[in-house]
Amino acid sequence: MDNSPDLFAAEQYSAVPVFTLSELNAAIKETLERAFPETLWVVAEISEIRCNAKGHCYLELAEREDEEAIAQIRANIWARTFRSIASRFEKATGESLKQGMKVLLQVNVTFHEIYGLSLNIKDIDPTYSLGEMARRKREVIERLTKEGLINLNKQISLPLVPQRISVISSSTAAGYGDFINHLDDNPYGYKIFHTLHQSLMQGQDAGSSIISALREVNRNRKRYDAVVIVRGGGSQIDLSCFDAYGLAAEVAKFPLPVITGIGHERDDTVVDIVAHTKLKTPTAVAEFLISTMTSFEERVIEAQTILMHRVKELIGNEDHRLQYLAQHFKHIVKDRFAGETKRIEIGLHKLIYGTIQIVDSHNNRLKFDKSRIAGGLNILFQQQENRITHCGQAIRLLDPANVLKRGYSITYLNEKAVKDGADLREGDIIRTRIYNGSIKSKVEAVDVEK
Repeated sequence: MDNSPDLFAAEQYSAVPVFTLSELNAAIKETLERAFPETLWVVAEISEIRCNAKGHCYLELAEREDEEAIAQIRANIWARTFRSIASRFEKATGESLKQGMKVLLQVNVTFHEIYGLSLNIKDIDPTYSLGEMARRKREVIERLTKEGLINLNKQISLPLVPQRISVISSSTAAGYGDFINHLDDNPYGYKIFHTLHQSLMQGQDAGSSIISALREVNRNRKRYDAVVIVRGGGSQIDLSCFDAYGLAAEVAKFPLPVITGIGHERDDTVVDIVAHTKLKTPTAVAEFLISTMTSFEERVIEAQTILMHRVKELIGNEDHRLQYLAQHFKHIVKDRFAGETKRIEIGLHKLIYGTIQIVDSHNNRLKFDKSRIAGGLNILFQQQENRITHCGQAIRLLDPANVLKRGYSITYLNEKAVKDGADLREGDIIRTRIYNGSIKSKVEAVDVEK
């Protein structure tokens, strides 16, 4: 291989300056330092942030348009400066510096011969971030209002005795412990059943973690009366997830009343705004649940007192009424009894008098009928007696013996009375009965009258 210098190339570039890479980078550095001798204020979004063990902070800054990055640069904050900036920023905004946050930075433009172009951050203005966060929060509230979600969860009725509570929190959070202790150790001895649905309560993944917990509760919603979201006892930073649309919409549309005790010291988060009931601390949430039960118990006791008083009043009124009715009934019965007794006496008198009249009338009628019957019988007997006498006379006149006395006779043929002369024949032996005897004779001739 020929490693000899290219004399033609050297001759070609001898007319223009040629830089080594280090010379070029040094020139760029010098140019930038002359162009940007002072610090600048720059608006950018933190697209990435990380800190090393020594406390130095390294960032990736970007500018976006329609969610697309149109500019990007590396930046750093040295440890001592970062501690000061982070402390002031968190105190002012309640948030830590994190990915996705839009910030106003005071920077020096630097160029390193090896690491290239970057920004050295000298300060961050928290007031800009506060305004940016307020703008985003306002946009989320406006969107929820436009979609009809802002008061949706508030329209769900909280049970009179919310005794079955789903708690979304972190088991290691002091706020959760305070909430449970206050709930379980209430001085009234109320038994409130609570189930923890574990979730991250701060950090970049807190929003999605809380949404997952809410959806798990929703799958078993018939087991619960309400959902409580509590955090507290620690830092007041990293609350931005509670201003995010996704979590706020999930809470707004949740089918159970949601009660928040997020512990924000300055103002309400969007989740607080859409929740059924918002309270400042987990302890306040526990107090609210207990007060709801005491309020219900007081209403029950009050209703019981009113009911007992009313029952006593009704019993008293009914007792007076019954006494009055008893007296009234007594008088009515007495008057009615006297009236009925009088009516019975009158009726009995009428009955006796009427009976006597009826008996007398019937006796008189019987006497009259008896007289009529006796008279009628006498006449009937006399008539019958006369008739019998007449019949006796007729019978006696018709007696054959009396007839024979008058000269009549009876002729017998074969001991049968002869009624018709045609019954006799010549030569017949006949017997003729007369009054005092009989004559036997023989028929010589028969003369029958036509």
